[in-house]
Amino acid sequence: MPERNFPRIVIFGATGRLGRLLVERFHRAGHRVLSIGRDAKTLGGLPGKHVVLDLEEVPRGPSVIRARDIVINTVHARYTSAIARLCTPGIGRYIVIGSARYLSRIPDAKADEVRGAARDLENGDLPWVLLHPTMIYGAAGENNVQRMAALIARFHIVPLPCGGRALIQPIHVDDVAEAVVRAAAKPGLERAVLHLGGPEAVLYRDFLRAIAAASGTWVKVPPLPVALLRLAARLSAYVPGVPEIKDAEVLRLCEDKGVDVSEMKEILGITPRPLEQGLAEALAKQ
Repeated sequence: MPERNFPRIVIFGATGRLGRLLVERFHRAGHRVLSIGRDAKTLGGLPGKHVVLDLEEVPRGPSVIRARDIVINTVHARYTSAIARLCTPGIGRYIVIGSARYLSRIPDAKADEVRGAARDLENGDLPWVLLHPTMIYGAAGENNVQRMAALIARFHIVPLPCGGRALIQPIHVDDVAEAVVRAAAKPGLERAVLHLGGPEAVLYRDFLRAIAAASGTWVKVPPLPVALLRLAARLSAYVPGVPEIKDAEVLRLCEDKGVDVSEMKEILGITPRPLEQGLAEALAKQ
């Protein structure tokens, strides 16, 4: 059990997939947790105390954050500055969940938001830690692995641009949560940028084959011309009921997304679970 004077944990985005997991972990460990989100009903189902707050609006009145609090932003990197302005001088640590997407060389608004968050942290005076995970899978309700498993089970053929030769390094949500917990407790960890990812990068086509194997089925991954997929993406904006696909999303399917996780292992002491194990755990939740 933590010491009685252990700093309080304040989690923004507490009702999200990672946020809920963190609330439960810290609460089970005996920490005082303040959950912050926009929906009062959903927040009410979480253990501990909670505050309703919409970061799109200018907060009024005194900040709910106190000195020595460990503040965790799981909402989105674009809210990094808004949350920082709520932080009382003397907070224990400000942990921000960014994204390895910032490494992309393709023009992308979401990647720019993560880069902007990093600049804001660098220019500020808070004791911060910025964690950049790769694609996160395994959370209850996530649609990365589950959606792909359903597609594979139905068609057994998933065409990919570049033949699925781009590298991907997905990380299980439990490993991300553990990284946050350890970053919160690590003495002296300040103004640090750490990448979070699976144990090794794999080809996207091998990722799909691993999903198929974990589902007890098979899949073929034929190459799909990038030009054809880009055309389909542009047309998606005009088809009712079909989510619009951005051109950058298509181009990123051919971009390698591997990261160096050596500091994740050395500084946080985390060895991410093998992909096969993580997929088995994720698909068991279906």
